[in-house]
Amino acid sequence: MTGAPASVAALAAELHAFVQLIDDDGSAEGSSPVAGWTVAVKDNMDVSGTVRTDGLSGPHPPAATEDAEVVRRLRAAGARIVAKANLEELSFGATTQNDAWGACRNPWDRGRIPGGSSGGSAVAVAAGLVRVAVGTDTGGSLRNPAAFCGVTTLRPSHGLVPTLGVTPLSPSMDVVGPMARSAAEVRAALDVMAGAAPRPRPRSLAELTVGVPEHYFLDDLEPEVAEGFRDLLGLLSAEGARIVSVTGLRDVERVHEAMAALQNSEAVRHLQPYWHDSRVSAGIRGRIEAGRGVTTEEIENALAVAFAWRGQVDSVLDDVDVVAVPATPFVAPVADQGDLTLVSRRINRFTGCWSLTGLPVLGLPVSPSSAGLPVGAQLVGRRGADWALLAAGEAIQAVSDWHGRRPPGALAAGVWS
Repeated sequence: MTGAPASVAALAAELHAFVQLIDDDGSAEGSSPVAGWTVAVKDNMDVSGTVRTDGLSGPHPPAATEDAEVVRRLRAAGARIVAKANLEELSFGATTQNDAWGACRNPWDRGRIPGGSSGGSAVAVAAGLVRVAVGTDTGGSLRNPAAFCGVTTLRPSHGLVPTLGVTPLSPSMDVVGPMARSAAEVRAALDVMAGAAPRPRPRSLAELTVGVPEHYFLDDLEPEVAEGFRDLLGLLSAEGARIVSVTGLRDVERVHEAMAALQNSEAVRHLQPYWHDSRVSAGIRGRIEAGRGVTTEEIENALAVAFAWRGQVDSVLDDVDVVAVPATPFVAPVADQGDLTLVSRRINRFTGCWSLTGLPVLGLPVSPSSAGLPVGAQLVGRRGADWALLAAGEAIQAVSDWHGRRPPGALAAGVWS
């Protein structure tokens, strides 16, 4: 762990946030706002000169000879790639309880999980180990850890950020996205990662129409998650936003099941080299077996459900600017919850359906639980409206400080000497 301040190395080891630290002195010249920022990237991405583990123990393939495209862009802009972040094995789960690299710990309560599969990325930002982290999201792997760890993230529009040099899981839904403490920092990172920086007309929250689904997303919430979400709606309303009920999103449970079938059927093909790999844990092997069991008829039915769902969502977004829903049904679970596959499915109950749409989704902290545990919400935007969605997030964070909370022992926002 050479190159890292002792405080960073010690806290990273305690939280099992990183798989490896990287020497990067930031010598590349860059004039962008991210120049000099410390960045951790999920260890399913190539970083030249380092081994990509995908969360598995050795043996590993040879060290990468080139950076993943998103890493190349960040380095060209002057960012410092200082660590590979811990993750769920093969990015196939939502807990980051990794046998090979250590069970990743939530910095708000170390007996709880951070979510996943980009758990190490969220922990690194929340604990102040880095300024920005990069993760991937298929069914919720940026959004649920952001919610559990109290940070901000964007699941970008599908295809906006290149995935070259990133291990695939389910390419029809895989995206690469940034995590940071604030929407402004997420926007600065996205500008570089996407290779574009459009600036939508600034809009006040008073100009925003926010749709809130009447069913499914408000069912069976932990009371303090429900309260946090109500506080967000209350803030929006107090700032002049128009809050309207949405009735056009139907059969979401069926959509969730369709998403799981499509993800598993794609993942099993891309993970074929690992079908009989002894390094893979029993839980992940179970998910691979589930994917092998998805029939052609089930795939065809799931595709039909996904097509109908996209039409429903687009129709709703014709009438509202964003759809607001909770990010997870509960706060971060304690680490010992039995069947991690079942836990993962429950965690992603409110996230997977949006992955089928290809739309941008902003994840941001709202008011915490009485015990101080983070609670998160999602804002779903129109097609291609990534920067407009981030502008809404910045406006929310300009009149609130939920994103400014720090867990006990957090360092100073990823500042490395």
